[in-house]
Amino acid sequence: MTFAGISWAQTIGIERVEISVDDGPWEDAELGAPVNVDTWRMWRARRTLAPGLHTVTVRETDRSGHTQTAERVGPINPGPDGSTGLHSITFTVSP
Repeated sequence: MTFAGISWAQTIGIERVEISVDDGPWEDAELGAPVNVDTWRMWRARRTLAPGLHTVTVRETDRSGHTQTAERVGPINPGPDGSTGLHSITFTVSP
C-alpha cells in the first residue's frame, strides 16, 4: 500500500516527513526533490498492512529542525507559527 501527500513550511522548507501506522514507531517517508523553500514538497511511503482497521499519522520536520507536534493551536492565536496538530486517517484494508 502506498501513502502519499504534500508538506509545506513556507520560507524554510521541508527536511523530513514521517508516518506512524497504528501508533507504531515513526518511519521516514521518501521525499520528492525540493523545488525551493516556498513550495509544497511531495512525499510517499510504502507499507504492507494486514486486513482490518488501521490509522496512519503523518508529521513533518522543517529545515530549521522544528518537528510538528500533536498539540493543536488555532491559526491566529498565537500563530501563525507553523503547522500544529498531526494529520491522521483511519481506513479499512480488505482481505
